[in-house]
Amino acid sequence: MRLPISALAAFLLSATGVSAGTDDFNAACIRAADSVRNSVVSISIYEKKQDGKNGNYRKVAYGSGTIIDGGYVVTNYHVVMKGDYFQVLFNDGVQLELEKFKNGKYYCADQKTDIALLKIRSFDGSRLRPVVFADSNRLSGGEWVLAVGNPYGLRQTITSGIVSSKGRDNIGFADIEDFIQTDVSINPGNSGGPLINLEGKLVGINTAIRSDSGGFQGISFAIPSNLVKQVCRELIRHGRVRRGWIGFLVKEENRGLEKEGGYLKIISVIRNSPAESAGLLPGDIIRKVDGETITTLGSLIRSVGNKPVGTSIDILLARDGHVSRVSLVLRERMVYKKIRDGMNRLFMRYGIEIDENSRTGGVVISDVSPKSIVYNLHKGDVILSVDGRKVSSLDSFIRIFDQGGSRIGTMTVSRESRVFDIQLNE
Repeated sequence: MRLPISALAAFLLSATGVSAGTDDFNAACIRAADSVRNSVVSISIYEKKQDGKNGNYRKVAYGSGTIIDGGYVVTNYHVVMKGDYFQVLFNDGVQLELEKFKNGKYYCADQKTDIALLKIRSFDGSRLRPVVFADSNRLSGGEWVLAVGNPYGLRQTITSGIVSSKGRDNIGFADIEDFIQTDVSINPGNSGGPLINLEGKLVGINTAIRSDSGGFQGISFAIPSNLVKQVCRELIRHGRVRRGWIGFLVKEENRGLEKEGGYLKIISVIRNSPAESAGLLPGDIIRKVDGETITTLGSLIRSVGNKPVGTSIDILLARDGHVSRVSLVLRERMVYKKIRDGMNRLFMRYGIEIDENSRTGGVVISDVSPKSIVYNLHKGDVILSVDGRKVSSLDSFIRIFDQGGSRIGTMTVSRESRVFDIQLNE
């Protein structure tokens, strides 16, 4: 039987040590929402359209943003990615002026986590109310949370619900996923706004809904505050996120270990990687990372993808029926500037990343974004040629890619001893 709100509120508040009663529950929600009112901004996104010699700006989207320390606004990359100009407004309609980053854009972003930053130009600091971060690891299933944002452009809309689950991955919204799932009502325009607890502290940034209709249907997702804090710190200090890198490719397997929920098998080790230095080999089965059982690619990415450069990790693996333990230190993947620029353009256009196999030197697909436009390329595919030209190294791939105007028509790949021609035309 469904409890009436008064009984539910009384139960929840008595369990947390707060005096029971609907009035107390209402007061807690009102205080929490009021504490972040001046930390939430609305964002209108404009795209520049060339009309002859003149350029006109056309509004293409809207979203929400959350003010953090240092005069920055955090939002989602998918909110700002198509924008050339942004109008950022306080809840009272006062407009905030933005300044450009070193990249020449009004935003700096990490595509893999769908997080972006805007920077406020010198402004009366007394009006800025940076949100207070909470430790998202301390969130519990069933905990009450509030979302503040601008759904459909309606400023300062507040919705509420509970935490449904934590650590959601393999959703398909971002490359590195560690979402908080809630039943808080989220709609287009909420993205980038804060998810707060009843203390008014940030526990996440609202980012997406699971919906067939485009509107809210009971499931919404937020990026945890701990991940938001880490990514923002990296973007502010370095203009990008430096990630710890292992350097192997894995494949999910289920045969023989169904009761354990499957396992990950290494299919390729990248040249000059920490994995190669630690002696990892194709065929090794990953059992645990830092004591956490690893059964899916999502659990591996969540366990390793957000660890900073320099972190030492412990891997428990199985090889030829024997279990062994290896330690390695995560380091940033280093490639020289020309290759790095080319690989960034490759990921931006096609949503794929490439590496060199440690044994053969061949170029392999090391990652395929869930948002990639190339649905029939797989992680681990070995690239044989691009537009009929043989590929023998990262250098040769980037050279062909550059000479083709950063576009690829046909890519020939080898997959499990079979050869395929893949069309990449947009």
